[in-house]
Amino acid sequence: MNSSISDKQVLEGIYIPPQPGLIEQLERCGADLDKIADVISIDPGVSAAIIKIVNSPVFGLVNKIGSIPQAVVMLGVDRVTSILKTLLLRKSMSDITSRLDMQLFWQSSVSVACVASTICRQLNLSMADEAYTLGLFHNCGVPVMAARYSNYQQVMEFAYSREDGRITSEEFANFGVHHAAAGYRIARVWNLPKVLCLAVKNHHSVARVLDDSSIESPTLKTLLCVLKMAEHIVNLPEKLAQSDVDFEWEKISPRVLEFSGLSEYDFEDLEDAVHYTLNGDY
Repeated sequence: MNSSISDKQVLEGIYIPPQPGLIEQLERCGADLDKIADVISIDPGVSAAIIKIVNSPVFGLVNKIGSIPQAVVMLGVDRVTSILKTLLLRKSMSDITSRLDMQLFWQSSVSVACVASTICRQLNLSMADEAYTLGLFHNCGVPVMAARYSNYQQVMEFAYSREDGRITSEEFANFGVHHAAAGYRIARVWNLPKVLCLAVKNHHSVARVLDDSSIESPTLKTLLCVLKMAEHIVNLPEKLAQSDVDFEWEKISPRVLEFSGLSEYDFEDLEDAVHYTLNGDY
């Protein structure tokens, strides 16, 4: 892609949901926990959804949370805000018309998020919250692509069936843009942290990022490795594209495991630990 072409030009005609006013209100609250709780509590549906999420096994809380103020105090502003953004993103896309099974799409995103966060805890990585947010957001470009292109589902299924694992190459060949680029734009509009925006942008370019010595951020590389492990564990290609083989994982897994300091046997143990921790509920 020509680097002189802006994101806006590349994504012209593709719906990018704007950041809701609720997020802007939160940002104006600063570090005032009471004000933050009051703003979130304005929307009962969102509040109930946040409480349900934070009480799920993935957060591993000993005592259940019963209110938004308690959630903010227990989990912190950043974590609650990240959960809120993903809920609002889903809500903002609820009216998108496409042939994509949106319920299945969001279920698969939640599964990846839960497993990614659990992987971080199993490996003692201090980025479980970031991994959870990335799991929810990494494929957010898929629904907007499906809404723009009527044959997107078919192209995506063919992309996941490519034995070379080059998923975004297939999309780019058909549309001149791919879901990782669309997702990157959404992540930026929604003010996700820079490292998460870059992870969304590069989540199908993991080998290149790992091999790029000019990228000094170990956080970006680690998050991408965790994401790819999570996608494979939940069998995302089958869920999204009816592909019974994870060709992308077959291609990049040696580099992912090497960077993560894991052998194939270690990864099998990790899969078992994730399954046990989440009771297979993913």
